Amino acid sequence: MSEFTYGNLIRFENKTLLLKYLSAGTPYIQLNDEWLAFFTEEDGEQRSSDFVKKLSEHCPILYFYNLEDHFWGFEILHQGDLMSSCHFSYDLESELLFDIARDRFPDKGEIAGFLFNSKEGQDAYEQIQAELRDPVVFEREVRKHFETVCADDFQLFGINEESIDELHQLLSADTYLNREFDAIDRFKNVLNLNEMSWIRFERTEDRDNVEYV
Repeated sequence: MSEFTYGNLIRFENKTLLLKYLSAGTPYIQLNDEWLAFFTEEDGEQRSSDFVKKLSEHCPILYFYNLEDHFWGFEILHQGDLMSSCHFSYDLESELLFDIARDRFPDKGEIAGFLFNSKEGQDAYEQIQAELRDPVVFEREVRKHFETVCADDFQLFGINEESIDELHQLLSADTYLNREFDAIDRFKNVLNLNEMSWIRFERTEDRDNVEYV
């Protein structure tokens, strides 16, 4: 069985500040001396909720997800805004194809239906697929994909300069292009987040260390 983990992380020192804004019954876990994780029904797999974005007005929040066989990533939310995000997919070529198609055909609505259920869409799919086979085009699109990452924003969580430098190198297009698929483990090691594993809102009841607001 593959790991499906996603939830919201704050620095432990912000516990008192933030928990008063959470609904009664919200599960949370003290991961270690540095991090506290909390979980809501609104948590998505790849995206934080509007509720959590609103909560970030009170302190920075790191939304983290790891669907082991598919992708992992994070969002940094602060003062109600999305500051930085990273999506590291193990099937990024397919995702890039859909992203390119959405950019080229913004009026087509649900892009998968367009690509697979019309002659125009099938032709577009084959054209974009052929473009991405060109290593130069593929690298350009991967680098564009990682432009949403700003490792410096981890300073919001008190991460030291040495660790920020490590994150700059790790959270880059080069990591993906070099097929460094151990990046998830290195990311968690740098931030001391190894305990954030095999957990999400639906899997909190069977954890001994879960507390509730």
